[in-house]
Amino acid sequence: MLVPNLLPKVVPYHGSRLLPGLIVRTRGRLVASRSSTARRRPGRPALLADSEVITLAILAQWPRFRSERDFWRFAMAHLREYFPNLCTQGQFNRRVRALEPEIRALQRALAEGLAEPSTVYRVLDTTLVPAMVRVRACRKGLFCGQATFGRSASKTEWVYGLKVALVADPKGVVSAFGLAPAAFDERPIGEALIADDRHEAYLADKGFAGVEWERRWLEDYGVRDTGSRHPEEQRARRAWPEADRRWASSKRQIIEEVIAQLKDFFGLERHRAKTMGGLLTRLAAKVAAYTVLDHKNGRNAWRILSLGELRSRALDRGTFGGRDGKHGR
Repeated sequence: MLVPNLLPKVVPYHGSRLLPGLIVRTRGRLVASRSSTARRRPGRPALLADSEVITLAILAQWPRFRSERDFWRFAMAHLREYFPNLCTQGQFNRRVRALEPEIRALQRALAEGLAEPSTVYRVLDTTLVPAMVRVRACRKGLFCGQATFGRSASKTEWVYGLKVALVADPKGVVSAFGLAPAAFDERPIGEALIADDRHEAYLADKGFAGVEWERRWLEDYGVRDTGSRHPEEQRARRAWPEADRRWASSKRQIIEEVIAQLKDFFGLERHRAKTMGGLLTRLAAKVAAYTVLDHKNGRNAWRILSLGELRSRALDRGTFGGRDGKHGR
C-alpha cells in the first residue's frame, strides 16, 4: 500500500488526531529503545521533548511547505496548541540532526509493524538524487569528496549527487534505505542493504547481478536468489525464461512507485541540504513520513486508485473535465 496523492495544501487541521497520535507513538518508541543507563546530556534540559522534535521533523516533509522556513512560520502560527515550548529554528535544526538515529529507529519500528513476515521476496533498487546543480560542482564546494557524477537513465543526463538505495516489500513498505556516491557500484550497495534487512529473497535489476556476489550473499546472509538476471547470461544458463523475466519486471514496479512517491510527494530531489549529515537526516525524515502515512492508510483501509479508476469514477459522477461534466471542453 502506497501513500495516496494528497492535495498539496493538506496539513493536519484543528482537532486532527494525527499530531497527538504521532507524538505519543514516537515517545513510546523512544522510551522503549533507550536504556535506563543512558548518559544525560550536558546543560539545561530541553523544553521541547525529543518526540515532539521528531514529530515536527516528519510533519515538515509535507509538500505544502516550500522550505524549512516556510514550515517554521506555519508551526509558530498554527501549532502552538500542540507544541507550546517551540524553540528557534536554528535550535530545532540542530535537534533534528542529532536525532537522526532515533528517526531511523522509529521508521524501522513502524515498517516492521506494517510488513508481513510471510512475504516471499522484497524489491531492491537505487535512484539518483542531485546534491546540487552539476554546473556548480567543484573540488572545494559542497559535498566535496562525497558526491560524484552519475548517469540518470530516466532523465538521460548526468547528475552530480548520490544514490538513494531502498528495499521495499510487495506492499510498498520501506524496510531499509541508505546513501552512496552516484558512481558507486550497485552490488556493494546491495550487500549493505541485505546485511541490514536480512530477508530471504530479493528482486533486483541487472546492476546487482554477479555470480560471485550472489554466492557470497548466499553463504553470508542466506539469500537464496536475488532475481538479478542479465539477458546476456544465456550462455551460462543463468538467465530466466522470458515469461519469468516479465513477471519479475512487473513485480519490480512497486519500488519504482515508492521512489516516485518519495520524489514527487515528499520532494526527495528538492532536499536543499548543504552537508552529508543534513542530507541523511532529511532522507530519514522523508522515509519516516512516508511510512507514517502508510501506517495511517493501512489502519483506515485506504487504497491507491489508478488513473483509470479515478477517471472512471469521475466520469460516473460527471465531474471529469469541468463542472458541467463534459470532457474536453
